[in-house]
Amino acid sequence: MLLLALVLGACGGEQRVEEPAGKRPPRHVFFITVDTLRADHLSAYGYPRTTSPRLDQLGASGVLFERAIAQWPKTGASFASMFTGRYPQSTGLTHKAALRIPPEYLTLPELFHENGFTTLAVNSNAVLASDFGWNTGFDEFLQTWGSGDFPQNPREFRQFAHAGKVNDLALPLLEKHRGAEHLFVWLHYSDPHAPYILPPGFENPFLGDALYQGAEQPLPRKVTRGYALDGRNDLKHYVSQYDANVLVADTYIQKVLDRARELGLLDDALIVFAADHGESLGEHGSYFEHGPLPYNTTAHVPLFFAGPGIPAGRRVNRPVELVDLYPTLRDLMLPGKKVDGLEGQSLVSLLAPGETDPTSVERFRYSFSEAGQRQEYFQSVQDASWKLVYDLRHRNDPRKPGGFELYHLAKDPLETRNLATAHTGELRRLRRELLGWQKDTNVEGDQGDDAETEKALKALGYLN
Repeated sequence: MLLLALVLGACGGEQRVEEPAGKRPPRHVFFITVDTLRADHLSAYGYPRTTSPRLDQLGASGVLFERAIAQWPKTGASFASMFTGRYPQSTGLTHKAALRIPPEYLTLPELFHENGFTTLAVNSNAVLASDFGWNTGFDEFLQTWGSGDFPQNPREFRQFAHAGKVNDLALPLLEKHRGAEHLFVWLHYSDPHAPYILPPGFENPFLGDALYQGAEQPLPRKVTRGYALDGRNDLKHYVSQYDANVLVADTYIQKVLDRARELGLLDDALIVFAADHGESLGEHGSYFEHGPLPYNTTAHVPLFFAGPGIPAGRRVNRPVELVDLYPTLRDLMLPGKKVDGLEGQSLVSLLAPGETDPTSVERFRYSFSEAGQRQEYFQSVQDASWKLVYDLRHRNDPRKPGGFELYHLAKDPLETRNLATAHTGELRRLRRELLGWQKDTNVEGDQGDDAETEKALKALGYLN
């Protein structure tokens, strides 16, 4: 069965997709997300370690986006974009991990709930808690630490955040709702988040492998003071622990999908896999964090779709964005439904069976993202080859003429060589695109600073 026929013009978030006679969307949606998962540490994206064998198979069964970009590399801000279909600079939901989505926005779960879907969620990240309203629109919203309090020490909180805890709640929940006519299921795993402690009984298979044999790179004292593991001070050990936690998430995601298949829930289901942001693992002097810097170590995320009518084995190299998820899911699951104010672009034309229409593909030329902390604020634009970073706080820094950094992503994927003065033509071209995207908005919106926010941030290690 075809997922749906695709009728697209010069599409934006306002576009409507008509459902053709005799065709209908899938009955179920599984939206699976992993916290702090950078794309270039998945084997599906070329990483030499086999960190994601099961996710690799899932991605190969559908359409994998090679250049998906998060709108802000913090959990709350990123999910706010996914759940509202709007950029952070539009909503003002920026800078911090723990945020509340204002009630005036119709969130993605609310959209499904209002259209007859049973909406279910299991969440393992404290900054996405029901205390901050992330349960809005869900019939059942379960948290791996329960409804009570949780330890604010990030090492102690890890026992509540492992993938096994997600599955302990998710499997009975799927059993309970196996007869639902329409399901929207969101499962959020947090294993790659620092500190990179493995769950009991799970051994790190990457210790001593070829990547591990490289030269030791000592960590700054302040890094090991916050996230020390076994007294180790070498970066390669922590990277291997990060990778092993990716494998943990991969293992448990397969288990939940296997059970969903046994229950018949995948017979007519769309599966969407994504991450909210990546992780800095020493690049640009940033260790085991995300949010402050605009580089693709934290902005470039995995994204793929699988299900009925989705062509298998397609890899899309066009720049796309997480803000595109809302209009895409609307068009796939609720064709013809209008939602005002969406800023993402529907990816439906890239998911169509058969040859992709060149006209519809052409509009996916640029991705935009933001980053920063405290008083810092970055904006960036990138295409398939180049990326421009604009540092609004350091426009007068002689090392960044005009506040700009320019990188050739094809030759320098880790963005180590600023070519702003050497390729002024590319700089001007991307600057025009960035100026056209910029809005006159307050990027320091309501960040929800209160006691509950502070507790959640401490549990994730942001205030240590």
